[in-house]
Amino acid sequence: MFGLPSFQKLLVLALVVAIVWYGFKFLGRLKQTREAEARQRDLHSADDRNPASVGGSIDVEETVQCRTCGAYVPAHGATNCGKAGCPY
Repeated sequence: MFGLPSFQKLLVLALVVAIVWYGFKFLGRLKQTREAEARQRDLHSADDRNPASVGGSIDVEETVQCRTCGAYVPAHGATNCGKAGCPY
């Protein structure tokens, strides 16, 4: 009743296991490929939204903190904020 299975049954079982194994490997590679393509699309669309990546430049200005109100103001060309004792 629980004797050794026949050679044909073992061969079929090995084929089924191999098909399932390689099927999962194929699906994993397919998923990785799709994720990589999605990352590439996201990078390209982010480049379109970012002006610095297209060759433009973003102007950066140095700021200092106001001793009176604590707000950050441009280091050069700052104007008075209107509060008493504002150094600008």
